[in-house]
Amino acid sequence: MYSDYWHLLESPFENILDFRFVYNYPSFNECIARLHYAVTSRTGAALIGACGTGKSMTRESLVKEIKKEGGYQIFSIVHPKLDIEQIIYDCFFQMGNMEQAQNKSILLHKFGNKLVEFNEKGGHTVLIIDDAHLMDMNTLEELRLFCNLHDYNGRSLISILLIGESILQSKLLNIPSLYQRLRIIATVKPLDQDLTGKYIAHRLKVAQGEENIFLPDAVEEIYKFTGGSLREINNICDIALLIGANEKFPRINGDIITRIIGDIKANTGETKS
Repeated sequence: MYSDYWHLLESPFENILDFRFVYNYPSFNECIARLHYAVTSRTGAALIGACGTGKSMTRESLVKEIKKEGGYQIFSIVHPKLDIEQIIYDCFFQMGNMEQAQNKSILLHKFGNKLVEFNEKGGHTVLIIDDAHLMDMNTLEELRLFCNLHDYNGRSLISILLIGESILQSKLLNIPSLYQRLRIIATVKPLDQDLTGKYIAHRLKVAQGEENIFLPDAVEEIYKFTGGSLREINNICDIALLIGANEKFPRINGDIITRIIGDIKANTGETKS
């Protein structure tokens, strides 16, 4: 382990959901603000972003925020291949209510009644579906049935948050009946080169290390290869710290990063430049 060599209290670049390592850059903060607005205004939203850009951390930061505020019941669907009935059953399961198999109409009616009960207690329901770009088009289209669930004052009983890669937006555009109900579209953007350097320094600081372990030419090479993807930045930085410690480098320079990138390309057949 390289922590002792770099005087770190822990590994700074693990790909885990740890709020201490959250880096509050503009795109991240804007996405949370948009999603929070969607929830508080009882509408729907989609969070779009390429693989590894921080969608999961954005989602978890939002969930943490609204849980702190209180008054929400949150259903999280992690299996995007479920059909609409299975999604409702999953929600019932998360409520601790095991519903028996019934037809879609009765199931939706019972689910709506549960949402009404929670709404009458002053609460609001949030349904979050991860990897929504993998959902079947028919299931996506049927999600609009949830959008038709309202209280006696016409307010929506449920906010639907779809999280997925860019193809999700293309799918939604082909389902105007749903897309028009998702008033908020938030896009998680990758970091630019300047933010890449600041992100690396931030994570090192949280791990109680020196913030300038990675030299500017290293940051440049990292950005050029990763395109600002948080997950890829973490992966390369982790390997770089290991190699640097093994070879007793005082800092991580661009040559080390170039070697790592060369190894990645050789092992995966990757052509990214």
